[in-house]
Amino acid sequence: MNKETYSEVIVYHDETKYQNLKGHVLFLVPVKITIREKGNLLSMPPITFKPLTDLFDDIEKVRNNFGANHKFHFSEISGQKWTKQNNAEKNIVQIAVEYLKQKNTFCKLGVIFYEEPKLDLISSYGGENRKEKELRFGETLLRMLLKGTLHYLYDNKHKVKILKIITDGQPCHRKLNEFRIIYDLRKKVRSYVEIPDTAELVHLNSDHKKYVRCSEEYKHANILQLADMLLGSVVQSCFKETKLYYQKNPRVGDRVEDKKAIISYPVKLMLEKFKRGKNFKYSKHFKAFTISKANIRNGEWKFENIWEFKNKMTQNYEILEKEQLRIFP
Repeated sequence: MNKETYSEVIVYHDETKYQNLKGHVLFLVPVKITIREKGNLLSMPPITFKPLTDLFDDIEKVRNNFGANHKFHFSEISGQKWTKQNNAEKNIVQIAVEYLKQKNTFCKLGVIFYEEPKLDLISSYGGENRKEKELRFGETLLRMLLKGTLHYLYDNKHKVKILKIITDGQPCHRKLNEFRIIYDLRKKVRSYVEIPDTAELVHLNSDHKKYVRCSEEYKHANILQLADMLLGSVVQSCFKETKLYYQKNPRVGDRVEDKKAIISYPVKLMLEKFKRGKNFKYSKHFKAFTISKANIRNGEWKFENIWEFKNKMTQNYEILEKEQLRIFP
């Protein structure tokens, strides 16, 4: 059966710092998905889904079930006593992993890490001071991530339209430059990617408690928190040791060794699917995410598979679809 999928998405953006690395995350959530059959005179009418609405409803259910009205923020997870809030955090990470499965929901995840730039590296970037030059450098990486994610995770059978990008607050001394990130990219994307003139870059505080419940801002703030939890879980999975027994859920009141490892474990399991070798392409998470590390070598951008960067590749990994973990400009 010849099917064509069309996603109209909102892109949720957040960033992080880990040791000498900085990172961007893009969590692409469809507001609407339309699936059509093509080339069949007896084809069914188009099927539509609204994953963003469903995702928000699922987050709200978790909040209600566990009495968790706090802001989900991975870096603030602490302590050794397991709580109902920790159960909520583990549940929303698991929900995000489920929504990344490429069946009906079609959410996507793009992550890029890069070393904090030295002054000689950013000297050619505009701006009167180092802070401005570093921000413009970060905007360049964000644009590369957006382009690479759109080009690799979509194709002619799954077209995408960007409605807007929502970023968590203001990253530095000024807002992100909408022209540099969105408008400069419009003429550089492939035919199956649409960035209309109406697409905008919105800066929004991710604390849902600042907004009227169920308002648009309230909904977007909750999903920004989910992007934060995914980024934190990727850092935990890629750069820190996570033991197998962390897949088990503690009971409330139990003392635990590493809460972040437990909460992020669904993401680690998703990444571990690479061990299936060539059969990974049959996974529902195939082409659901891309993770890279970017470097400038001899004046050119180079993109590394994050597993290679961390020396976690084994002989089994060598036969994988490595592009799943790599983006390119």
